[in-house]
Amino acid sequence: MSHQSRALLKLIPAEAEGLSGPSSTPTVGHDGGPRSLGCPSPVEMVRWRAEADAHMESALAHFDAAIIAGQEPSRAAYTLCHGFMKWCRKSMSRFNARPTNEQQKREWSREQAVWMGLADLAAVDAPKDPAGVDRFLQIWLGVVHEATAIGRSWLFCD
Repeated sequence: MSHQSRALLKLIPAEAEGLSGPSSTPTVGHDGGPRSLGCPSPVEMVRWRAEADAHMESALAHFDAAIIAGQEPSRAAYTLCHGFMKWCRKSMSRFNARPTNEQQKREWSREQAVWMGLADLAAVDAPKDPAGVDRFLQIWLGVVHEATAIGRSWLFCD
């Protein structure tokens, strides 16, 4: 991919002079619209994503260090994947979203089981494909980000 064909996204901090983001208080409504209950503002999402990216990079550095120190890759990957997923789920609490009905609770439970299984698979494959752990975390983070941005952070809450 050429340098010219890649689109760059430039994030501007909320504190930038003369800029203000939308209110962090969501509009009350249940129509699934972009600002319905449980949908964080774009500024909140930028802040959360920057924190999540930094946390992921730190976790991956610890994973590399554990392997270099002689820890078995599957064990290190298991700890990394499940620890990062737990951190993400806890970080969702800032958006005050929880499953509110039985259908959402069932969907939350299924979603958690699927991702826990995928994390376990990434850990099992870590000895022969350590980059798979990084790919798993990137996909996980992208899915959590998208779900949160559209007001479905309750799927990934703790």
